[in-house]
Amino acid sequence: MPDFTVRLKTDPVVHLILETKGYDPVEQVKSEAAQRWVNAVSADGTFGRWAYRIARRPEEARRVIDGFG
Repeated sequence: MPDFTVRLKTDPVVHLILETKGYDPVEQVKSEAAQRWVNAVSADGTFGRWAYRIARRPEEARRVIDGFG
């Protein structure tokens, strides 16, 4: 379960899965799985465009979200 799912008011709309992570020993495995998932869902097109990002610190979340503007 992701930390946040954000629907961005971009054109086209992007559904962003945003994880906030400190240290996680299996982070790479989780990130790769999430990236495969968003690639597959976006390629299908039925559910719109999806993206996955990680914010290492809470203050990075705004920058990550604004990066889609």
